[in-house]
Amino acid sequence: MRGVEPEHDHLAIHFDRDEAALLASIVDQLAELLRQQDMPVEQIGPVAEAADPFAQWEAEFSGSAGPTVEDPDLDALDQADPVIRRLFPDAYPDDPAASHDFRRFTQPQQRSRKVADAQLVVADLQQTSRKGICRIPLDHATAWLKTLTNVRLSLAARLDITDEVSAEEAAQRPKSDPRAWMHEIYQWTGWVQECLVEAL
Repeated sequence: MRGVEPEHDHLAIHFDRDEAALLASIVDQLAELLRQQDMPVEQIGPVAEAADPFAQWEAEFSGSAGPTVEDPDLDALDQADPVIRRLFPDAYPDDPAASHDFRRFTQPQQRSRKVADAQLVVADLQQTSRKGICRIPLDHATAWLKTLTNVRLSLAARLDITDEVSAEEAAQRPKSDPRAWMHEIYQWTGWVQECLVEAL
C-alpha cells in the first residue's frame, strides 16, 4: 500500500497490486463467520482445499468445546471459538447466567452491526480502480476503522496475541510456521488502519 490521501469528501487509499482484493476477501470471510454464528458448532467445520489460502484462517476458527446448558447454539460458539470470544468478550466472567442474558440481549445487534460494516467495506473495495485507488466516502470511515479492528482482533485470537510479550513472540515465528503469513496480514491491516486515522 502506498498510503492514504484525503480528497474533499473522500479518502483515497492507494493499494498495490491485489491488496484490495486480498483485504476484501479477508473482510468477507469475517462477515461470513459472524453470519454463521447462529449455526450449531458441528455445522461450522473446516473448509476443505479452500481456493483462497486466506480462507484458512476462517476454517481454523471453530473449536471443540461442547454446548452449554443455557443456549446450545450461542454459548457453544462463544466457548469454542477464540475469535468469537475476542469479538464478543464475556461481560460477566464470574456469573454465567448474567453473561448468557447479556449475550442474548446484545449480541444479535452487535453482530448485525459488525456484518453491515464489513459489507460496506467490501463494497468500497470492489470499486477500487485499475490503478489500485479505493475512494472511501468520509461517512464510511468509521465502518472501515471498526472492521479493521475486528479483523485484527480475529487474527490476534488465532495468533494468541494478548499483550506486548505475546505480540513479540508472534512476530518472531519462523517463515516455516503456518501462522507466519497470518502475522504479516495482522501487521499490514494495522498499518492500513493507522494510515486511515492519520488521513482523518
